[in-house]
Amino acid sequence: MKISQDRIRQIIKEEVNHSHAESDQGVRVKRHLDKIGRLVQEMIPVFEDDDGEEEAPRWIQEKIAVVAAMLQTILDYKNEEEIRSK
Repeated sequence: MKISQDRIRQIIKEEVNHSHAESDQGVRVKRHLDKIGRLVQEMIPVFEDDDGEEEAPRWIQEKIAVVAAMLQTILDYKNEEEIRSK
């Protein structure tokens, strides 16, 4: 199962509309996180459909690893910031 070009266009359109409509950065961050969560939920079945004979292409594995590392860095920063503010 692939994400269609129509779905990609829809996601981009939603993002542009939300970016222009929201001026509060906190609200935009929450919208981005919500979108990331929805995309992850859409992608999980795509990779579960594989019967295990063929792995995802290397470039997909690398991009997912980079995104995971970036999100972890943000979470670590926010956790440390919370500890410092106490």
